[in-house]
Amino acid sequence: MMRSTFGGLNIMVRGLFAQQASLDTVGHNIANANTDGFSRQRVNGTATRPEIIFGGTGKLEIGSGVTITSITRARDTFVDRQMWKESSSLSYNQSQEDALGRIEGIFNDTSETGLQSGLDKFWSAWQSLSTNASDFGVRAALRERAVELVDNIQHSTQQLKDIASDINSVIDIKVKRVNQISEEILGLNRLITATELGGTSNANDLRDRRDLLVDELSGLVKVQVNEDSYGNYLIQSNGANLVDATSYTELETNYDPSSPLPEIYGQPVKQIYLKGALQPVSFSGGELKGLLDSRDSDTSGVKAYLDKLNTISKFFLVDFNAIHKEGYGLDGSTGNNFFGDKDFALTPPENDNYIAALKVNSEFFELNGTDLIAAKSSSSQGNGSGDYAVKLSEALKVPVTNSVLGNDISLDNYYNSLVAALGVQSQKAQTFAKNQQVLVNQITNWRESVAGVNMDEEMTNMIRFQKGYSAASRVITAMDEMLDKLINGTGQVGR
Repeated sequence: MMRSTFGGLNIMVRGLFAQQASLDTVGHNIANANTDGFSRQRVNGTATRPEIIFGGTGKLEIGSGVTITSITRARDTFVDRQMWKESSSLSYNQSQEDALGRIEGIFNDTSETGLQSGLDKFWSAWQSLSTNASDFGVRAALRERAVELVDNIQHSTQQLKDIASDINSVIDIKVKRVNQISEEILGLNRLITATELGGTSNANDLRDRRDLLVDELSGLVKVQVNEDSYGNYLIQSNGANLVDATSYTELETNYDPSSPLPEIYGQPVKQIYLKGALQPVSFSGGELKGLLDSRDSDTSGVKAYLDKLNTISKFFLVDFNAIHKEGYGLDGSTGNNFFGDKDFALTPPENDNYIAALKVNSEFFELNGTDLIAAKSSSSQGNGSGDYAVKLSEALKVPVTNSVLGNDISLDNYYNSLVAALGVQSQKAQTFAKNQQVLVNQITNWRESVAGVNMDEEMTNMIRFQKGYSAASRVITAMDEMLDKLINGTGQVGR
């Protein structure tokens, strides 16, 4: 069997196509070097089926060139899964860090307007009354310090409720984004399976876009990602199906329809549901879980610190009032509440919301109302006696057994422990977020080393493929000259 005279041209044409495709792919890589989520691509070629020729020793195989078998992206699935796992933890810790930082700002005791400052001024006012109990100016100053303290507690409460409201708004936004991502991933699933049908093509750019969306989704919720035999991503979050081959599940924010609206001291809170479901979704990681915990946690969330302010308010309304009611005012009266209405003990607050009930006794603002402030231990004592004012001041600073705070603890101790716990929680969240960021950065660098575009490498490849293209062109030129001589020069000998 004799080879075709033009066989060499076919080899070089295939070579030109292969080198051109490789150069185009290098250009695609360079153009997308700064595109988020882009994975470096490469052209994979293989030698074509050789031709059989016969030589003096029998059959011989001669190469017939190169063919492109695939264009693939550089991607490590293991690294992707590590990234999705750790991104979820990072976003959770960052949400905790942000919320605790805002709560720390509310209990900022470095300023003159902090709650600790208000408690100290209130204590000092009682100390002043104990040495000058008959002075109406001192009594009026005590009343105003109490008003300042109540306003401080109410203001801190409103700030915490504002944080809860902000978290509600952010949850709404993030849930909408989860739905948008899930819907787009479903669309990409369909495009990818259609493009790759038959196994002859790789939807590299579509897959990059889908993985970039999963990167974002993994920051919002903890995800488990599997790929079926058709190339569809099947995505779950703590057992809840978000995306599969044919559909996606929409999330929604709402209140629990089976019970009264849940509230944090008058602040409605939203939960996250699978659309149409009756029970909230239980997330195990990601920014949404961090937001929910930052709002609802009984130990470190907004609710926890509202509970603590409620306990402080209850102390004033119950234990502090109980001591004050034992003392006597200038007018010889006893049994007077200092905080709340005069009949507070008979009308406990709705839903145990002591913060809402906390106020200075309105009778103190009437004509000669400060006469009712208990400063002495008996009606027979002179108006200058302030021995009971000492006892009331001690209730703020000296550890005693009381019904609200517990055994051997003072209000000062309780508040200091609150601030200390908040500081530890905030520092812990900062440390966790910082350490997790270092880990995510390491994985990002690892991923970039595999999938990232290296300009030096691409320039080297560009020169290599350019040289290959030029060499193939020169071979074609040489073959053209040979064929020209063969075709146009044959039969002209001797002319």
